[in-house]
Amino acid sequence: MKAAILTELGAPLTVAELETPSLGVGQVLVKVLASGIYGAQL
Repeated sequence: MKAAILTELGAPLTVAELETPSLGVGQVLVKVLASGIYGAQL
């Protein structure tokens, strides 16, 4: 799966391919189809 990762404050996000984690008992994997960021959060 692809993930946007913040590696350092003030730096741009890095997009990386990550391995899908194996789930334990009582855990769920949620697929996010859309997300947004307010300008003030940048």
